[in-house]
Amino acid sequence: MSYSGPPYQPGPPPGNDSNTLSIVGIVLGAIAFIFCPPGFGIAGIICGVVANSKRERLAPIAIGVSIAGLVLGMVLGVLVFRGMYGG
Repeated sequence: MSYSGPPYQPGPPPGNDSNTLSIVGIVLGAIAFIFCPPGFGIAGIICGVVANSKRERLAPIAIGVSIAGLVLGMVLGVLVFRGMYGG
């Protein structure tokens, strides 16, 4: 009697060819830098995380741009507010 070895186990699923949610997350992160950072930044992060769960290639970039847009937009907003009102 011969032993043929362990059964075949497939590897991880291939990445998703679509980058739609990632691109939406990148655009929202870029918009968050200038306009309404909390709203657009958080929406971009959510799109990036969902894209990451779908294994889209650009998902880490979308998450990074959205976080940067959120943080830098908030800092820019504080600086502009202080400049306008002298606080």
